[in-house]
Amino acid sequence: MIGSMAMLVVAAAAGPQAAPAAAPGTAAQSSIFDKAINAPGIGWTLYGPNQSARQVPAADVPGGNAVQIKVAKAGANPWDSGATYPTIKPIAAGDTLMVMVYLRAPNAAEGSTVTIPVGMGGSEPPYTPIASEQVQLGSAWKRYFVTGVAAQGYAAGKANISVQLAGAKQVVEVGPAFLLDLGPNFDRSKLPHN
Repeated sequence: MIGSMAMLVVAAAAGPQAAPAAAPGTAAQSSIFDKAINAPGIGWTLYGPNQSARQVPAADVPGGNAVQIKVAKAGANPWDSGATYPTIKPIAAGDTLMVMVYLRAPNAAEGSTVTIPVGMGGSEPPYTPIASEQVQLGSAWKRYFVTGVAAQGYAAGKANISVQLAGAKQVVEVGPAFLLDLGPNFDRSKLPHN
């Protein structure tokens, strides 16, 4: 599954100006994961009250594991509790960024969804957002995408992916997350959408 995701993102990221692939026996081909500015996986950090978490098996996602988060009661704001995933590389102002995260609401009734905000932005006050999107989670695993352009630069570790969970009493499972930096002037219309 990770191979098909990588191919999808590589095709989207390559665009019309992609360099030809290296001939066999020459330098190794670059990978879309070279553009990752987080350590892809399930390295989520929880914050806020009224929630508990545990690692659970998730055969339908790369790596086979996820984090199940139970929110005991809604907060005053959706961002009062949630999960974040830090960057490990810097972001330059003007860079195009794309979050891809596996999510599901395992207790959602057939045909219904749970709405949560997913985004990326600064990890310190004033928590300047880069981009955010309301996503609709069903009971099955699905990849969700958020894209945006950084209005300012961020040092390594000073930006993150965020999943805001205090909007309702709910159970959400967060799987592997990827934050890709596609550089400046990238055509976002070529990227996948929800």
